[in-house]
Amino acid sequence: MTATTQSDSVVPIIAHGRAPARVAVAQVGLFLLLVLAVAWWVPNQFGAKWVSTWTTTLVFAMAAAGIGFLYSRLGLASLAQVALVGVGGWVALRLEFGTGLPFFVIVLLSATITAGIGALLSLPALRLRGLYLTVMTLMMAAGFDEIFNATGFPNGGSGFLGYQASGELQRMNRPSIAESDAAYFRLVLVVAVVMFAFVWLHERTKPGRAWHLIAQSEGAAYSSGIDVVMYKTWAFVLAAFLSGVAGAMFAGQLGQLGPSSFETIDSLILFALVLVGGAYHWTGWLIGAVLFKAFPAFLDDRGLSGDIATMIAGAAAIVNLIAAPRGIVGEVMKASAGLRGRRRRGARDDTGVEE
Repeated sequence: MTATTQSDSVVPIIAHGRAPARVAVAQVGLFLLLVLAVAWWVPNQFGAKWVSTWTTTLVFAMAAAGIGFLYSRLGLASLAQVALVGVGGWVALRLEFGTGLPFFVIVLLSATITAGIGALLSLPALRLRGLYLTVMTLMMAAGFDEIFNATGFPNGGSGFLGYQASGELQRMNRPSIAESDAAYFRLVLVVAVVMFAFVWLHERTKPGRAWHLIAQSEGAAYSSGIDVVMYKTWAFVLAAFLSGVAGAMFAGQLGQLGPSSFETIDSLILFALVLVGGAYHWTGWLIGAVLFKAFPAFLDDRGLSGDIATMIAGAAAIVNLIAAPRGIVGEVMKASAGLRGRRRRGARDDTGVEE
């Protein structure tokens, strides 16, 4: 009987395995075509200001991915992701001016060092839950904000901090393959796609299965032999790594950085906008980044204050908490599923009438 049961369970998988594989390949192909279209269209259709804005949006989309990933997979609210972007940028500038290493090596080292800091930040998450963890990460963001204001960002000065208030200020060099703004936009687009794929790979392998069980019940995870402490730390390290890459790419885009780009309120706003966009799907992370950077620029082009965007973000977050907890993407997917269900019911009804 055991053999029969096993073969019964395997046959459907073998019989129907090809169709899902073809669908997955088609989806990947469509996504890559979309990426290529964006890579061609944005630099050719927008001026220099908006190419820079879209580049910055992609940078913070990587930080938004860390926020959405932690919140949707483990229910952890991290309000320190923008601050960690600042950490990645600070490290990248210091390595650039202090070592002269190749650009991509600097990006990787910056992300790795930021991930190490993320491991330290994960320690409170092992003890705290809910509002307490949220407040703790917000306090961490405020702490980094104070450090950035006190030390400044490396700009070619001497000493460990590498900061100087006057004199000839240095700028981080872009790689030779992406010296122009259009080429750098395309480079950041590729890096962002790789980082999103990196998260996707984690979700569909052993860490993803462990995170899913931890989110359902930590007790059940413990009883199943899952190292809850390790996998929670792993999640924070991954989110910090994403922010570290984002910070290094941001430093390469602007050449220099300042504390005003990483204020505490920015961490709070980006978190809220990721929830508004939809933390449970990668397109919601992108929407959050667009609302965070591109929408204020859109308002500014029309002579409106960027503070309006913050007000709208606050109102949208309230609506999200009350009426649409899965965000814009979640509501769209829910409506789409309902429409497909009605169509299927209508098709069955039509078939029944004809019979």
